Parts: sequence; structure tokens; C-alpha cells
Amino acid sequence: MDAALIGEAFLSASIQVLCDRIVSTDFRDLFRQKKLDERLLLKLNMTLLTLSAVLDDAEEKQISNLAVRKWLDELKHAVLDAEDLLDEIDTEALRCKVEGEGQTDKLTNKVWNLISPSRSNFYRSMNVEIEGLLQRLDDFVQQKVALGLTGDVARKGSQRTPTTSLIHEPCVFGRDEDKENLSKVLFLDDASEDDVSIITIVGMGGVGKTTLARALYNDDKVKEHFTLKSWACVSEDYDAIRVTKTLLESVTSKPCKMTDLNMLQVELREQLKGKKFLFVLDDLWNEKYIDWKCLQTPFTSGASGSKVIVTTRSENVASLMKNVPIQHLKPLSHEDCWMLLSKHAFGNENHNAHPTLEDIGKKIARKCNGLPLAAETLGGLLRGQRDFEEWNKLLNSSLWELPYDKSDILPALRLSYHYLPAPLKRCFVYCSIFPKDYEFKKEDMVLLWMAESLIPQGFNGKRMEETARSYFDELVSRSLLQKSGKHGFTMHDLLNDLGQFMSRGFFLRLEERESQEVKRLRHLSYARGEIDAAKKFEPLDGDKCLRTFLPISIYGLFFHISKKFLQDLLPSLKRLRVLSLSHYKNVAELPDSVAISFTCATWISPRRQL
Repeated sequence: MDAALIGEAFLSASIQVLCDRIVSTDFRDLFRQKKLDERLLLKLNMTLLTLSAVLDDAEEKQISNLAVRKWLDELKHAVLDAEDLLDEIDTEALRCKVEGEGQTDKLTNKVWNLISPSRSNFYRSMNVEIEGLLQRLDDFVQQKVALGLTGDVARKGSQRTPTTSLIHEPCVFGRDEDKENLSKVLFLDDASEDDVSIITIVGMGGVGKTTLARALYNDDKVKEHFTLKSWACVSEDYDAIRVTKTLLESVTSKPCKMTDLNMLQVELREQLKGKKFLFVLDDLWNEKYIDWKCLQTPFTSGASGSKVIVTTRSENVASLMKNVPIQHLKPLSHEDCWMLLSKHAFGNENHNAHPTLEDIGKKIARKCNGLPLAAETLGGLLRGQRDFEEWNKLLNSSLWELPYDKSDILPALRLSYHYLPAPLKRCFVYCSIFPKDYEFKKEDMVLLWMAESLIPQGFNGKRMEETARSYFDELVSRSLLQKSGKHGFTMHDLLNDLGQFMSRGFFLRLEERESQEVKRLRHLSYARGEIDAAKKFEPLDGDKCLRTFLPISIYGLFFHISKKFLQDLLPSLKRLRVLSLSHYKNVAELPDSVAISFTCATWISPRRQL
């Protein structure tokens, strides 16, 4: 699997956010006030936009062109360096403001008083820095010409095969209770106020929403209960005319040449009048209430007890329907995943006939983490394969390294990410800094996003905290984060893998692994017990770009950190935005040697539990 398929979506998001910041009134005013060269700022913006225009073409070509791939990787680092440079300017402006206002906070004064007041050449040096960055980015512009990259390539839409109502699953595992609950609602004839009840099935990509809807649609009792039935695959490219036409052609069993929405809706209303119907609108993404009200207008002519099943990844979509409780579809159990995988791997053979493969097969099924789509894909890859070594090879490989033309896992999960607004893309990726199965709190994630400057200031008149909370709620509503217990949240393992895959080279979770190459690493987290931190993190001494240093306590334990680490290493990490020492029992306050070294930092108290 190649990073081309998703990596540049993150780069596009970063450039968009950076350009929005550059053209903001506040930042341009800062340039004018500090006698910075505003022309350099505007040129920086235009250069970034020029590069952004060819990202789609680069995304396609890097699959087969190593030079393009390297160009993109270096461009990512340049864009992040540009962010750091603007942050340095912002931080100096904040320093001046704090000093000017005579801030009385003890810690703040302690920090700023230790900083040398001799900064008269700071803004002049910033002009030089920006010029250097512009030259670097101009090189990318020149290289894009040599690489044949153009801005004339339209981004491809979804490449997924449209769904149909025909059953092709050999067996539906683990959904008996869900099916029974929804069947009861289907057979109720008490009408809603609009005479049509909407049943919504909500869940993350690949969890089996379409499969469940298909099982209901083809149930013999359901066929007898409804006079008319129709299935429409809506998908992310919403088109009211196409969907209405599909429904009409299905109920009339005749082709339709009309292309006018009004005429189509009038005809559909006539065909439904007084008849009990069942419609399935599969994979609905559109969150516009007006569009939904328009689409369902002809439905109201149907008989009492008519039903519409809607499958969607977004709870926002489901909330538009309201009149029937939402059916949230949870991942399958590991056992059900194994049964599904073995059905696809062994076909009509009994998996018990291959005892040497059963144990390893169950381990492979656990990698699916409850996603039927993953179980089907892996079962298909193993179909007809009875060699233990081949099964073991699949067990030890990453799902994201599977051949793209043989796996639907990544496209299914990537799609939810692809359609996120640019700022939410970066917030989603940042969540993968936590280990799998780690339960985090909403307010902690809000603080981290704010510290990392992932949240725009003053967006729509909201405070940053409000905006960050709304971002978090949006990720939950889109099934990209999941509720865990009363107050916690987690990230599905495969979505966590997706976040890591998109951020590799920039994010690192040490966990139980040895130190890795960290030359230009931006974000670091780790979850370990008693370790020699000074030795463990010696490689960080060469990293001048680190923004996040985040130890994570899995079991609520406190660890010991050496003074050498605090006094010698941390002061060299001048671009830290998040520093957490919350799980080190011997740290009572932030050393001066650390405090005076950061150009932009948020310190999470040693007492705060993350």
C-alpha cells in the first residue's frame, strides 16, 4: 500500500491552514506593526498556493515515480518549517505584549526576565529567514516543472463499486440481534407524522451497514410485508436527480428518460400513492437538511407503515431523520470475525479440517478488530492458500501494505478522512499519537489540539475551546472516534493505523520499540515503565523540530526521570508546543533551563493526568 493514496490529503490540509493564517488580518497587521516585509508574506502565500495546485497530480504520479515521492516528502517538511517560522514571529509578538502589559504572573515573569532583552535584530533576521524559506519553496516550484507536475488534473472521485440489493455474502455473522431489533421496527404499521418512518443504521466504514441493510431488504417476511421495494446507492457524490430516478425506475420496472427533478418527483409520488413501500438509501453522506427534505417529499404519498432504511457513517445525517431511534452498528466480536474470515478462506471446506491454520487464523482475525470488511478481505487473500508460512506472513504484515487492487480496507476507511474539512484532518491524525485501545478524555484532546495550533483563533466568533470541542464532536459523529465508558473515547485500531500511516516520518510512538530515526521528527509519545530516559532519548538531541513530548501512563503509574534529561536534553528542544512530565514523580516544577529555551511551548503540569 502506498502513502500516495492518503498522505497528500494531509499536506493539502496543512497548506490550506497555513495560507489561511498568512492572509488573516491579525497576522498581516502584526507584520505591519513590527516592520516586517509584508511583500514576503504575500509571496509566501502565492508560492504555497502554486505548490498546492499540483498536489493532485503529484499524488497520482508518486506511485510509480520515486523522484515525485521524494519531492512530496521534502515539501511536507518545508511546510512544517514554515509553520515553525510563523510561530516564532507570533511568540515574539506575544513576548512583547506580555512585557508591555506588565504581566504579574510569577512564572511568566520568571521566564521572560531570563530571556535576553537584546532582540532588536529579531524581526530583521525574520525577514532573512522568510527569504530563505521562499528560496527553498521556489526550488520546489522549479522542480515541479522538471517533474512534469501540472494543476490540470481533477481529483478523482470514489472508485468504489456501487452497492446493490443482491445478497453476495455467504453468511452474515454476529448481526442477529441487530437484525431482530430493526425487523420489529420494519413491521410496525403505526405511522410517523409524515406517514414514513426513517430507520438509520450508523457506523464506521467497513463495519457492515450495507450488509445488514441487504439482509433486511431480502428477508422473506419483509418481501411479503411491503408492496414496493427499491434500493439506491447514494454514495458521497449526492445527486437528487439520480437517486430519485433510481427509485422511480425500480418501482415501475421501466427505464426513465426524464432528467427534470420536479417531473421525476411528481411521477414517483403518483407511483407510491396509497402503497406500502420499503426504500433503502445506502451510504448517505449529505448533511444538508434542505436536500433531505426535498428528496423525501414524494415519500409522503405512500401508505401508512412505509419505511426508509438509511445507512450512513455520520450521526449528523442520522439526526436529520429523527423519527425512529438510531441503530448504531458496533464492530463484530473476534470470534465472529474468525468465522467470517474462515468462510471466505476455506469456502465450503470446514476450517476444522486445517487445525494447523486455525490458531494462526484466529490471530489474523483479531487484526480485523471487528470490521467485517477486513475479515472478508483477508479471507479472500487466503482463499485456496493452505501454506502455513503464507498465513504467517499475512499475520505479521501491516494491513496498510496489502496490494491496493486486492484490498478495500484502506479505501473504505480513507474515504471518511478524505471528506473531512482541512482542520479536522490534522486533528484526526493527531489522535493517533495515543496507543491503540488507549482511553482519552475529550478535554485533554482539546488542550493538546490548542497547544499544537491545530485550532483556528476566533473562528466564527467562537473561543478556541468551543471550536476544538465542536471539532471533537464532529469526529465522533462521523464514527472516527468512539465513546468508551461514561466519559472516555477511543480510536478504532484500524483508524489508529490509518492515522499513523498518514503521519509516518512526522509522528512516532516509541511504545516497546527501540529508538528510531528522529532527525526531523515532530511529535513523540511513549508508554513505558522504568527506563533510563536520558539514554533512551539521546537521539532527540539531534532533533530541532520536535513539537510534542508526551509520556503516557497506561496503568496510572508514575516513573522516574533523570536530571540529566531535564537539564541537558530538553533545553535543546526549542520548538516544543506540548511538554508533559505528568507521570514523573520526581518533577515538582519546570527547571529554568527548560523554561527559557522554548520559543513556543505549552507545559502540561506534572500533576495533570493525560
